[in-house]
Amino acid sequence: MMLHLALAFMAVLIVATGVIVVPLLVERRTAAQRATDDHALGGTFARILLGVLAVLFVSTVPRGSLAGLLVLAPPLALFGPWLAARHVFIPLGLPRAAYAAARRSLFAWPADPRGGAALAAAWALCRARRPDPAAEAWLGDLLEGTGQRRGAGRGGDGGPAAAGTEPLRGAGIAAGAMLAAYRGDIEGARALFESVACLDERACPREARRIAAGWLAAEAAARGDWAAVVERAADGGGRATALLGAAAARLLGDVSAPGAVALWLRWLAAPRRRATLPLLRRALAAGDGAPRPEPEEPEPRAGKVAEGDLWSRAVLLHATLLLRPRGKVSGDDLRRLGGAWDAALEDERAQAELRERALSLGASGAQAALGPLARAVEEDLAAALRAARVPLAEWDDLGATIGRTRRRLRDELLSEVEIACDALRRRVDEKRELPALAEWREWTALRAQYEAAAELAGTEFRRLAFPKLHADVCHAAVWLFNTRKERAIGNAMFRWLLAEAEALEDARLAGLQRGNVACGV
Repeated sequence: MMLHLALAFMAVLIVATGVIVVPLLVERRTAAQRATDDHALGGTFARILLGVLAVLFVSTVPRGSLAGLLVLAPPLALFGPWLAARHVFIPLGLPRAAYAAARRSLFAWPADPRGGAALAAAWALCRARRPDPAAEAWLGDLLEGTGQRRGAGRGGDGGPAAAGTEPLRGAGIAAGAMLAAYRGDIEGARALFESVACLDERACPREARRIAAGWLAAEAAARGDWAAVVERAADGGGRATALLGAAAARLLGDVSAPGAVALWLRWLAAPRRRATLPLLRRALAAGDGAPRPEPEEPEPRAGKVAEGDLWSRAVLLHATLLLRPRGKVSGDDLRRLGGAWDAALEDERAQAELRERALSLGASGAQAALGPLARAVEEDLAAALRAARVPLAEWDDLGATIGRTRRRLRDELLSEVEIACDALRRRVDEKRELPALAEWREWTALRAQYEAAAELAGTEFRRLAFPKLHADVCHAAVWLFNTRKERAIGNAMFRWLLAEAEALEDARLAGLQRGNVACGV
């Protein structure tokens, strides 16, 4: 009995040292490498102490030692807040209680304690049984205030972050994503959760990455995008994500997918088994290594036209392409349509018919009709390509009409990206600050716009757009890093600029960004 009490007393002393001294040191140390060391040390220290406490608990309870339980109660209360938030308050949908508990969890979120607490609150809000406008408004104000510095809105010209606020980091971004999902903004939530992986590991707790990967996998499964589920599951995300990844692999007919027994074991290990049972049955029914047959969607078909009627053939193919669902436009479709329009616009007999028609209408000639028609065709094709997101590799070099469409689309995309860059530059020059989360959302939206345009228009677009994008984004990132003290999101912007400069083999800009990235988080 005395031995158990002595061991418990020693454990309490160690816990007290860990929960009082170490967090104070972590709060006061801001250097990037030292923050990483604190993170690793805190996690290791917590695991060791929890192991000691578990041994003491197991050895005390069977003996019915009330004194031992009383001694163990304080350290369990100190180490249990995140467990309480994760397994009690979040499932019950209690955002304020989840925030309070997670905020007192000293080792769950060492790299982002306030962001981790906000993430717990947002997660609990999503699990609530009925809407809670008051809690939503409270959490929204909390996230919008994160990272704002003293003097914002009073014409201040910079300075350290205000007392009581913390810069935006990975868990805070995940909290903003969870709140966006609660508000029904699934696209915005997906973009924010995906952006969590862009941050330096020193500024993003592992738990935030795990939660982001789990949400993205679940959202992809809800859309039936099983390839995306497999990709997300490879990034981790916990037992539920592992189950989703295994089920998705079977549904895709992957030969390396786990067998029926392994799938059942993953289902048993995962939470919320009742909700995932239909997916389990569907994956088991798909069989081993056999893709599940998907119902074929009816496709629009072009009607028959008279032999040699080039205009009718081009118009019918054009209408058929515009009626295709998103994602169903292929390079072969564009090749046929481009060839049909090339033949119609260049055919002498077709031009003779246009001249006759133009004369009957009092126009000056065939070119008066051909010019607007060709531009209308190119505009329609450009819009169809953007809507279907057909990569350039599938439709490049397919004739004169497609070539003109490519140039038109490239110029439109360049203009749009330049307008967005100008707006960002102008706002930074005028020192019109946004909350840190809004700053991050603006950057992720600009990056997504650039990347989507690059997929459509290829390397030529990237080489034309990147110098302008680099200048304005780097200007904004330096402002965020130095003046706003938002080092984590500024560093993430530097890292993306570095990767793009290296991909485009721009040694000068890559060297500049290597120096910026080396400034840390």
